[in-house]
Amino acid sequence: MHGPRRLEVVDVQSKQMTVRWEPFGYNVTRCHSYNVTAQYHYRPAGAASRERVKEEVREEVVYDPLSSVPQHTVRNLPPFTNVSLRLVLSNPEGRKESEELLVLTDEDVPGAVPVDSVVGSSYEQQISLSWREPLQTYGLIRQYEISYKALSSFDTEFDLSNQSGKVFKPTNETSHVFTGLYPGSTYSFTIRASTVKGFGPPVITQFTTKISAPLMPAYDQESPLNQTDSTVTLLLRPAQSRGAPVSKYQVVVEEERPRRHSRGTAEILRCYPVPIHFQNATLLNSQYYFSAELPMSEMRSPIPFCVGDNRTYGGYWNAPLLPHKSYGIYYQAVSTANGVSPPVLW
Repeated sequence: MHGPRRLEVVDVQSKQMTVRWEPFGYNVTRCHSYNVTAQYHYRPAGAASRERVKEEVREEVVYDPLSSVPQHTVRNLPPFTNVSLRLVLSNPEGRKESEELLVLTDEDVPGAVPVDSVVGSSYEQQISLSWREPLQTYGLIRQYEISYKALSSFDTEFDLSNQSGKVFKPTNETSHVFTGLYPGSTYSFTIRASTVKGFGPPVITQFTTKISAPLMPAYDQESPLNQTDSTVTLLLRPAQSRGAPVSKYQVVVEEERPRRHSRGTAEILRCYPVPIHFQNATLLNSQYYFSAELPMSEMRSPIPFCVGDNRTYGGYWNAPLLPHKSYGIYYQAVSTANGVSPPVLW
């Protein structure tokens, strides 16, 4: 006579829903042998047009025909999905359909942020992180939680116990810049997305900050400890590492030129990244040369060093200085991690 009537939803969860309908009487079925089939298809809520609509699904409805309130639960549905469902009553003579019922399944915790979408840019004391939302949101993303923790450092003197924390970002922000980090340190980042149902599984990645140049001690144009016609004795102090231990120290001699008479800030930031031996300085038309290279082990504490003593240090000849010449003597430290050195300071 007619299909199932008064079809209504009595329970909706994230992956299932239960429907109820009016009991069938003999006057409706005209037959004691009949069956009921559920037909439905669905599309994720807010899905882009490129996402395919699920093919129509049919399943036999299992219920107690003698029950005063027949009902059926459709399971294995995706969360936060628009479901279009109807019941079909059929017997040997034919079939009758109910009206269509439109239902949105409940939200669930989201999937993980795509690990290949996480991009980090490393600097000496900060890391910039960006990511994309999960492919399976299973609801409306409310926020992201990003926790970080320092795992290790090239510089063993760093105290990493206070290098951890957690930030929360709203759904429309998928990037963050972490500041106040230690140079030359590896950090672990854990990212989770959440809906109203809670946080989804985490994705974990690691990034390492760049090492910084060593911090050199202040000299303030101190007077030499001793001076002769061909030598100058200076007090060399150890530098402070920043991200990687100091591997070596270098003494550089340069015949003074007019532009170097003023010792300003710009000069303090200058360094000598290309080592040049005294024997090659004239050939290369270089105003400076390396007179010594000292290993870190010899610089645990301040030591006097005689520039121009005619000895060899680390493969560099410490050539005697020429009388009546003006020289600039510079002292720089080098840190290296994984074969990379930052600019050295002097």
